[in-house]
Amino acid sequence: MNDNKKLAKIVSASLEIKERGNLNFWINVAYEDGLNQGIGGITLDTYNEEKKRRIGTAYGCEFIRQLLLCLDVNDFSEMKGKVIWVFGHGEGCSIQPTGIKPLNVDNPKQKALMFADIAKEFGI
Repeated sequence: MNDNKKLAKIVSASLEIKERGNLNFWINVAYEDGLNQGIGGITLDTYNEEKKRRIGTAYGCEFIRQLLLCLDVNDFSEMKGKVIWVFGHGEGCSIQPTGIKPLNVDNPKQKALMFADIAKEFGI
């Protein structure tokens, strides 16, 4: 698999918990080549065996925090309309997103936010 970078516009972004009971995020993008994709679906909480329920994690909090900082927004609703670079493996419809980065004209000092880097920081 090759690492690729595709230009995309965010059409919506959200946090959700009702679909399967676990907290995750979705950033829906429209690529300049006409394809659309949902980025995310990454579980941000965990199941606690002792409490017999899902609980929040530092990893999930940091992931949300890094997304907000990367895109220079106060909440997920402000992501709509932002143009970003999407990094990923594969081509066309089968690209598997691995990170995002705002355009330099929007946030010049922001480096790419690679999802695996956050997971690595928390030993996931």
